[in-house]
Amino acid sequence: MRPLRFGALWLLGCVLFGAQAASALSITFDLNFEFSNGTPPAGGTPWVTVTIDDAADAVGANGVRVTVSNVGLVGTENVTELSLNLDPALDPTALTFIAVDMSAVGSPAGDPNDFSFSTGVDAFQADGDGKFDMLLDLPPPPGQAAARFQAGETIVFDLDLGAPLSASDFDFSSAPGGGQGTFKAAAHVQGIGEGGEDSGWIGPVPEPGAAWLLALGLGGLLASRSRRV
Repeated sequence: MRPLRFGALWLLGCVLFGAQAASALSITFDLNFEFSNGTPPAGGTPWVTVTIDDAADAVGANGVRVTVSNVGLVGTENVTELSLNLDPALDPTALTFIAVDMSAVGSPAGDPNDFSFSTGVDAFQADGDGKFDMLLDLPPPPGQAAARFQAGETIVFDLDLGAPLSASDFDFSSAPGGGQGTFKAAAHVQGIGEGGEDSGWIGPVPEPGAAWLLALGLGGLLASRSRRV
C-alpha cells in the first residue's frame, strides 16, 4: 500500500509545484552550464543570472521586468547574445522592448544602434541546442566594442505584450534543435580564456524532461500494483 500512496503523493506534488510556479511573481534562471563544447567561463557559477519579475510597479499587468547580471564572469568575459522563450500560446512578435537601464552597453535610453532585440516563434538557435523566441543582440555587433556587456555588469529592461503577461509565461524550454538539450534561457559568452580568444554558450543545468518525470511516477504506480498481486 505504501508504494501506491507514494506514487499518488508524487503526482500530487508535481501538480502543486506546477501551480506554484504558474503563480510566481519572479523567476530566476541561473546560467551555469556550458552546452556548446566551447570554453566555460573562468569564474564561479552561476556565471549569469536572468531574473524575470512581474511585480514591479512600472510594468503593470501587461509587462515584466528582466534583470540580467554577469555575476560570475571575470576578466574580459562578456555576453554578446541572450535568448529567452515565451509560452507557445502567446505571440512573441507582439512583445515591446523598453529599456530601463542599458548603460552597461552604452545606452541608458535604449538607442537601437547600441543593441537589437528581435522576436519570432522558434526563430533563434543557440549553437544547435534549442530554438528560442527572443534574441537580445549586444555589442559587438551591433554597437561599439568598448560597450561590451562585461563581467560584473547588469542591464534591466521591460517587455510588454499589450495583454496580460506574467513571469511564468517565460518559464518554457526552447524548441528542440539538437545538441545537448533544450534550455529556458541561453547566453553567448566571449572573451574567455588566455588572451580572451575563446567563447561558449551557457544555460541553466538541464532539467529532467516532463516525460521522464511522468514515466518515473507511472513506474512507481505499476511497481506497487505488481507487488500487491
